[in-house]
Amino acid sequence: MNTGMIRYMLGKLLLILSVLMLPSLILGFAYSEPRQVLLSFLASMAISAILGYLLSFRKPKTQDFYSQESIVLVALAWFSLSAVGALPFYLSSGASLVDALFESFSGFTTTGASVLSHTLDSLPRSLLFWRSFTLMIGGMGMLVFIIQVLPNLGSHGLYIMRAEMPGPNFGKLESKVSSSINILYGIYLSMTAVLTLLLRLGGVPWFDSVLLAFGTAGTGGFNFYPNSVAHYGNPYVEVVIAIGMMVFGMSYIFFYLIAIRKYRQVLRSEELHWYLGIILVSVVLISIGVYQRYDSFGSMLRDVFFTVSSVNSTTAYTTVDFRPWPVYTHVILLFLMFVGAMSGSTSSGLKVARLAVFVKSIRQEMRRMVSPDRAVPINYDGKELSQREQRSIAFYLMTYLAVFLILLAVISLDTKTFSSAFSAVIATLNNVGGGLDLLGPSMDYSALHDRTKLIMCLAMVLGRLEIYPVLILFAPSTWRKV
Repeated sequence: MNTGMIRYMLGKLLLILSVLMLPSLILGFAYSEPRQVLLSFLASMAISAILGYLLSFRKPKTQDFYSQESIVLVALAWFSLSAVGALPFYLSSGASLVDALFESFSGFTTTGASVLSHTLDSLPRSLLFWRSFTLMIGGMGMLVFIIQVLPNLGSHGLYIMRAEMPGPNFGKLESKVSSSINILYGIYLSMTAVLTLLLRLGGVPWFDSVLLAFGTAGTGGFNFYPNSVAHYGNPYVEVVIAIGMMVFGMSYIFFYLIAIRKYRQVLRSEELHWYLGIILVSVVLISIGVYQRYDSFGSMLRDVFFTVSSVNSTTAYTTVDFRPWPVYTHVILLFLMFVGAMSGSTSSGLKVARLAVFVKSIRQEMRRMVSPDRAVPINYDGKELSQREQRSIAFYLMTYLAVFLILLAVISLDTKTFSSAFSAVIATLNNVGGGLDLLGPSMDYSALHDRTKLIMCLAMVLGRLEIYPVLILFAPSTWRKV
């Protein structure tokens, strides 16, 4: 394994991270924030830049970079960037080191869980901006920046894209990796800008509009008011964010295809049909259970659609406390938490494509039991899935279940109830964010033991990278010399 190249590229990423802290520092100066806050960002930028320089000042002679190096780099980068990104929280907010790490990991992995919710009123705007900006950075991934910084990687950059943007249907948009990155980031930033403008037109202040757009685009949804989006009491804002969360839960490849007018290819997408179908059925079923609690059909439909869109996209914004809703609606929301949105999006979860193939596999096995000698292929998006693809999805589901149970057992040692442990695991492993005390929205994790918070940080990275890169990073065979 080319450890020299991993070191070099990790250093470049830390240099980029130091530059990305600059907008927060400028904002601090603009709002004449306390000297301690400004110095905390300056110190964080300096530490990140120094570490980056020390790691990257000497370019390795051998620049071979393949799948194993990419996977290790991705896992190391998410731990390193989240750790260094915690410095502003630690140096300026008075948070403990563990709490600062938790907030940073939650941001970069687009989880949106918080240990600082009870101190939002006292946090400076520059820190609130950095907190939400980490969602934006983590949404599309930091590692793809490195391909633009080091264009001589050529086709090897594809390994980085595949490792950082996992999913059963991830693929290239163009034959050149750099072109694919430009397209993806162009779509991502353009959609975020449009969402910001729509929120501002709804009467939301510019600062709030930007932060809400960051949270929606990154499908992380850090709250900066105790009652989340309900703070605005504005149906227009709620509808815009609800649609935004649903849209950002879709694959970005679709928006590229729309831009080049390949509408039929989008409309034929089987994953899109499943995704929209799951949202529609969930909205209908939950509405049946809660309509008696509302005087207005419009208010009921808006709350239900917002909640379904938020949970399904793993964003965690809220407009209503859904704990008093009927139990069966909680089961539906738990299902949405597990499934998540589409592959190729910024959201987490098992992904709709895997669910679709899993359901088809069950149906295939039932047909085989009735007709053992009959060949029953699985078709997806008009193509027959290979045995290797089916096996890959089946093994991922089994690995996910095993990791979930292990995390549940460990976290249950520090929680008072099973429901708290269960919802804490699903909230972090699926990067959903809210969910302590079984689906409680906008909950604060500050009461948990430091050991549990660190385990949840690990769970966030496991969920964001879909488990395997982290397992490979810690596997002894990865570092064994051949």
